[in-house]
Amino acid sequence: MNALTQPRVGALSLTRAQHDLATARQLFDATLGFVRQQVHIAHDPLVISRFGDLHIRIEVAVALLERAEGSLAGTDDDAEISVAVAESHLASADALSAASNAEFELTGQRTALPGSVDDPLRAKQQLIGNFRLNGIHPPSFRSAG
Repeated sequence: MNALTQPRVGALSLTRAQHDLATARQLFDATLGFVRQQVHIAHDPLVISRFGDLHIRIEVAVALLERAEGSLAGTDDDAEISVAVAESHLASADALSAASNAEFELTGQRTALPGSVDDPLRAKQQLIGNFRLNGIHPPSFRSAG
């Protein structure tokens, strides 16, 4: 197994999702504060919609993180745990990417973000899709450690 086929142990992967989500919230708040000071763009319907979209992405990531934490604490189904953790990571990474892009678009600056070279998101999408579409169970967290 390699980084594409072996999931990380759940708690470690959730730590990454938690970090991405916290950073997304910080970027959202900082960008929101900046835009509120720019009277000429604060009432632009496209900017307003952008903040609505970002808020929803962050809230979805929060919900999926909470579900993954619940799965780790309360189920013995390795497949469901693996999928819940992967979904949480993807949603948090998506929220972070969207918040970073909005920061750049609306403020002209971009906060440096850590890369995900060691944890490819596409592999997580395949893990989730293969489980939901084909019923193929992802590798077990118990066998990964």
